[in-house]
Amino acid sequence: MVESYGADALRLYLLFKAPFNADIEWENKGVEDLSKFLSRIFRMVEAILPVYAENWRDLIGFEELSQTAKEVRRATHQTIRNASTDIERFSFNTYVSWLMKFVNTLSKPVSSGAANEDRSLSLALSEAIEALILLIAPGAPHSADELWSSLGKVGFTYHAEWPKFDEELAKEDVLTIAIQVAGKLRDTVEVPAGASDKELEDAALASTKIQAHLEGKTVRKVIVIPGKLVNIVAN
Repeated sequence: MVESYGADALRLYLLFKAPFNADIEWENKGVEDLSKFLSRIFRMVEAILPVYAENWRDLIGFEELSQTAKEVRRATHQTIRNASTDIERFSFNTYVSWLMKFVNTLSKPVSSGAANEDRSLSLALSEAIEALILLIAPGAPHSADELWSSLGKVGFTYHAEWPKFDEELAKEDVLTIAIQVAGKLRDTVEVPAGASDKELEDAALASTKIQAHLEGKTVRKVIVIPGKLVNIVAN
């Protein structure tokens, strides 16, 4: 497997296939898939290099961010938070999953070429690609070191400072709230992050699907779990 796909692909496969303490059924294709994932990251870094700004930290706070740049920064800080937490608790399979999700999120703004015209996006992508390389280093150290060097960095990723997340930047602008009637999921609604319990209740009761399930019934209680769900008790 190492001769065919490289040690990093093998390592990522072993981390991703199952929880750390679980048995796995070996699949050669799984190693091949992780090799393709690493190749995708190499192509992504190559695509970002023309707009990469090494001094993004000095500039990003002074730029008015476009909506796409805001979304990239949010995804970056969410991934740093989630991947770091999963590594700490030995949840390596979900750690790799977060990296895959992050690469998928970055693929559209990178492939669009919008960063050539959007300075704030180029800065956000510069931050994102540095974070991605450092986050993948525990699972794919050889690839990470090569990518780190391609950014003009000196030394091994092992000696680089682990990226830090900003909880404010990681916050969602909009949350998807589940609506239950008598404990059964009946609809979902999108609400602004930070909406009050009353606003969540009003949004739930305003749903046409929920109104249909409440027809002929009296609402006895509305239970709100902030940021997650609204459960309506009616009979």
